[in-house]
Amino acid sequence: MRLRRYLLRYRLIIHRRPKLQKLFRIFLILIVGFLIINIVNGVLFSTILFFQEDIHEPDYDLDTRPYYRTIEMTKRFDSSGNYLLVQNFVQYQSNLTKNADLLALNLHTNIENLHLLLNHTKVWDGPISLSLYVKGTRASDDIDYASIWLRCNRRLFKVLNVHLVMSAKAYEHSISNQRNSHSVKYAVSCHYVTYINHTDETDSTPYPSNLLRNIARLGTTPSTVQYILALDIDIFSAPDLFHHLVSFYTQSKSTEEFNRTLYVIPSFEIHTDTVKRSAPLPQNKRELTLLWNDNQLQPFQADVCPTCQFLTNYQAWKQETSNDKIVPLFRPHYSQPWQPYYIGPKDAPIYDPRFKAHAHARISQCCESYVAGYDYSVLNNIYLYRLGFLDKSQLPNTELIDDDTSVLLFDQFREDLSKRYLNSTRKC
Repeated sequence: MRLRRYLLRYRLIIHRRPKLQKLFRIFLILIVGFLIINIVNGVLFSTILFFQEDIHEPDYDLDTRPYYRTIEMTKRFDSSGNYLLVQNFVQYQSNLTKNADLLALNLHTNIENLHLLLNHTKVWDGPISLSLYVKGTRASDDIDYASIWLRCNRRLFKVLNVHLVMSAKAYEHSISNQRNSHSVKYAVSCHYVTYINHTDETDSTPYPSNLLRNIARLGTTPSTVQYILALDIDIFSAPDLFHHLVSFYTQSKSTEEFNRTLYVIPSFEIHTDTVKRSAPLPQNKRELTLLWNDNQLQPFQADVCPTCQFLTNYQAWKQETSNDKIVPLFRPHYSQPWQPYYIGPKDAPIYDPRFKAHAHARISQCCESYVAGYDYSVLNNIYLYRLGFLDKSQLPNTELIDDDTSVLLFDQFREDLSKRYLNSTRKC
């Protein structure tokens, strides 16, 4: 009542005094204008901050000594003595959305392809564990570059663990005395960070692909992760793959089935001409099928090793369009040399580190998983892809299926399997 009385008295005063009424209107206009200006400034400032976060980090000084101290404090050698391992060399942590910590992505790469990590961080909203391999007499330069590049792109990482694997020769000739160096500070401008290739023919230590895969799995965090998708750095996820997989694994289904099944995700190659034209990449299965029908896309390894993916049954996968949900289509009976990419439980058999840049590196793990009692099941509607068609002329001999060294090693591997799984009736 008292407030209403004051308002009535105020309106009478304003009504009797026109000049005061005019001043009051001007005052209101000024207040409204002031509020509008503040809102516009706030929007502009927020936009500037947004774009600043989207581009590179500003200039800063980087001291690399802590990285080399980490190497010295945590280093260990693998069983062969040819590789030095540094678990959790660099770590980035942030909060994840609900169930995002259920699945993890494992990757491995050399220093030349480290930049491809960004293709994964754009679409994978869960933890990533990456094994990085360096070798050669200029290994310290490569480690410095990796440290700078990761620091410059850190805002794009959610949960990322980077593990360092280097040849013993590289450590001996380039790293072991680096911690005493005084030339360790860099004035960094992130906009100009580029990789310089240091060709070194004196260090012929082979790329340890299976060792790298194992180190990535061992370093996967957080502990809530139950299922792992292991990919090569140049194999990319479809835009909606992560969220489809979270939905698939959180639906009402037997946990026991999830824990004994390796779910195959069909993989493809996109023609180089399509990439050069900057044509939009497929966003879903329908768009992928259109590119496939136009011969701009083909099943993975179609020109290099067709039998390596034949059990995926691409034609059956292509023709299945009846279900919008992610469901298993069929369960192939494993036989080698099938080497699909799959997502499966984190306690599936590890990779045999004797296989390095061998053709049977992934085949051996797929074979052992089957012998150990795991089943394979091909999922519909989701896929992986690689940019460019693989061609035999692009691959070194050690990556071909008919490599004699790889075949001999695989024969020994299968003999070892028969002794390790005495009660298994499965063979591959």
